[in-house]
Amino acid sequence: MKRFLVLALALGVLLSVSWISAAQESPIILTLDEALARVEYHSDYQAWESSWENTGKSIQTILDKHSLALDISGDILSYTYDLDNDKSSLSSGAGLSLSKSSLLGTTFTGSVSPKWDISKDSTTTTWSLSLSQAIWPAPWFSSDQIALRTADETKTVLLKQRNYVMENAHLKIERLYRTAQIAEARVAIAEAGLTTALRNQRVVEEKLAMGEAGELDLINSKLNVLRAERDLESSRTAADSAKANLLEAIGLAGDIQLAPLDISELPERLDDIDLDTLLAEVHNHPLVLPHEVDLIRAELELEAGQAASKPEASLRLSLGERSQGGQGSGPAFTATVTIGYPLLDKNQRSSTLETLSDNLERARSAYEEALEQVKVLFKETAEEVKRLARDVEIADLTLRQAELEWEAAQLQYNAGLIDHSALDSAQLRLRQAQLEHYESMLNYSWAKRRLNRGLVGDLAVAGGQGR
Repeated sequence: MKRFLVLALALGVLLSVSWISAAQESPIILTLDEALARVEYHSDYQAWESSWENTGKSIQTILDKHSLALDISGDILSYTYDLDNDKSSLSSGAGLSLSKSSLLGTTFTGSVSPKWDISKDSTTTTWSLSLSQAIWPAPWFSSDQIALRTADETKTVLLKQRNYVMENAHLKIERLYRTAQIAEARVAIAEAGLTTALRNQRVVEEKLAMGEAGELDLINSKLNVLRAERDLESSRTAADSAKANLLEAIGLAGDIQLAPLDISELPERLDDIDLDTLLAEVHNHPLVLPHEVDLIRAELELEAGQAASKPEASLRLSLGERSQGGQGSGPAFTATVTIGYPLLDKNQRSSTLETLSDNLERARSAYEEALEQVKVLFKETAEEVKRLARDVEIADLTLRQAELEWEAAQLQYNAGLIDHSALDSAQLRLRQAQLEHYESMLNYSWAKRRLNRGLVGDLAVAGGQGR
């Protein structure tokens, strides 16, 4: 009994180890839904995310520039010798300063600087508070205000672009996944073609031995085998490349397999597209919106340049007190309005205005060009959809032709009119026609969905068409 238990335990351990090893060696099956769920690893989305983060950093940098600043500095030890009076002094001092500015052109500063004269055993303290306000040019013409306004506009545009990037990346991943599936299906057809060619070659060799075939038949059979081997090699290379492109796009690597292609699940036939409606909303298209931000920035910079051509004015209020040796002299309050205007500036202001005007014209031209370019993309994509619809019609007829040929081949084979090789060839042609029909339907559906959703190009932040 004890021996039986030991053997049973050993067998259980062996089975467990075998099961674990098999589980470790079995490849991971990646479904389409799992691939689509990794859209955030796609280069398009990562480029968008990088732009979003950089815009946030730009805004924070501007805000940090106007946050509270506190500095401390001073002389640890200072020695002074008066050559005329033959006197020397030894002192130590420190200073503490505080400053705070705002985007409204207001700046507050405060400082206190105590100094200890070690030789005379006396203390001198200086402190001050000041508040300054820019009057003209108006604070909203400052470079920080323009940069903040532009960054806010960019962030708003990026939020609108996120859905565009997500949908575009989803369709790209789906296209890559289906392309890889189709490539693997072609490998299976190529393997079946090689098997058929080898079988036909053996039949020809047998007929040749019996005198029922000639050398030409043998040459044709060998050529068919060599071509089938070449097709299989190229199909495997294309399948490996297609799967590698998919895995790279979604940030995966390793021994990962795809779900087998089910050609019976054809893409749905979508309704016709209202191109006029898409063209009417082109000014709100995500490909145009970045140019609108550039136009807003150019307009603001020109307004700021025009405002800078007028006299500058500012108001300053200050309060300070100085005490020596413990005897105070009382606080002093000062209010100052400053105005200034360069009489000769080496033609810098007029040159700057000319440059800013040119920048605005270029921004307007770029905006108009973007509008026209998107319209062209819509029209070109609509024409592509029409061409793909024709390809679907061709694939429909080709598939029906292959089905009829397959049915006829079955009848002829059952009647003894053709051999098994001809039947296999008809079946291969049917499988190829089915796969080509599926691919044409996929391409048509993919292009039509892109057009329906307005996905006619990649954003400037996106990774490019290759992915």
